[in-house]
Amino acid sequence: MTDIRANYDRIFIEGMTFTTLIGVLEHEKVQPQPVHVDVDLSVMPVSATRTDRLEQTISYAAAYERISQIIQTEHFGLVERLAGCIAEKLLLDHETLMAVTVTIRKPEAPLPGPFTSAGITITRVRGDFGLATQADLSLGANLGDRLETLRQAVMLLAGHPEIELLAISSVYETTPVGLLDQPDFLNMVVRIKTTLDPFSLLSHCQSIEARFGRERLVRWGPRTLDIDLLTYGHLLTQSARLTVPHPRMQEREFVQVPLRELDTGLAQPTPAVRFTCKLS
Repeated sequence: MTDIRANYDRIFIEGMTFTTLIGVLEHEKVQPQPVHVDVDLSVMPVSATRTDRLEQTISYAAAYERISQIIQTEHFGLVERLAGCIAEKLLLDHETLMAVTVTIRKPEAPLPGPFTSAGITITRVRGDFGLATQADLSLGANLGDRLETLRQAVMLLAGHPEIELLAISSVYETTPVGLLDQPDFLNMVVRIKTTLDPFSLLSHCQSIEARFGRERLVRWGPRTLDIDLLTYGHLLTQSARLTVPHPRMQEREFVQVPLRELDTGLAQPTPAVRFTCKLS
């Protein structure tokens, strides 16, 4: 199984030490003891690596304060539950956080012999807590049975257990952009809610493209199926593999027209983006 964390930047804090009540034995419920906490945060490629702006990353201080607040205001019997609570609340706090690894150590755990530390390490991803994100996808085709391809692609998206189909736009016939000497496209936009992280969603879209024989031979050239990830919640990120929002979505009428339809409920075709039909 591919490690989700391999796609992301890592922010980590090691060796945080707190004194708190933790344990299931009677003396542990009244006698505070130290716990050591490490967190490893797998985040979308952070723009702060280029901009030097704190708001474009996850602040160490904010993460530390959140962990301290959890430990100091709640009582935990098991380190397992403490680790799970930290993971869940950090994922809830930060939309760019896709996975978190939490290690809890109890150096004074009630064991019968010498030891250095005891504890647990867990890794949780957004989908583990059902944290779904709204995303918009642009679909286009200009080879083969274009309408049937779009219909089947939407069915494949909706059939994924971690994707909920929220809305689909009308289908529009559009003039090619970039390379003009090719057939007209059929385009549409699909709005979904998903517990997939952005890279997993991108991989799933590319696997659907591959099922229809998509080949990336010519930029802006003809294709059996093209699926672009336009937006993923409020996420702003840029990397070699994925940039969201899509960097050219504002320039493309074949994206903006179906997006406006989803937002307003009204089809507003243009000379270059012509209403064709509703997908049934």
